[in-house]
Amino acid sequence: MDLKNTTAAVANSNPDLTAIMADLAALRADLAKLAIGAKASTLTAAEAGALQMRAEAGRMYDGLSDAGKKSVTAVEQKIDDHPIMSLMLAFALGAIGSRLLAR
Repeated sequence: MDLKNTTAAVANSNPDLTAIMADLAALRADLAKLAIGAKASTLTAAEAGALQMRAEAGRMYDGLSDAGKKSVTAVEQKIDDHPIMSLMLAFALGAIGSRLLAR
């Protein structure tokens, strides 16, 4: 006699054992449903987090891009306001750079 038949024979003779076995089967099914639900909600939360991170990265990029454009505009304005000083500064930086590269 195998275990399944023995369990069935004992369950038939004891109604409490039959009820416990039914409860265990229901609990096993509920746990399986809970695991599937937890996995689905974790994936959904991860996808939402990824979308939020992508949106924040886009906002940061736009902010940095705008700041860069403003900086370039400010430098262009300074060069336009002081062309001789800008030329001398560019010459000095070029001379220093050439000395450093020569080493």
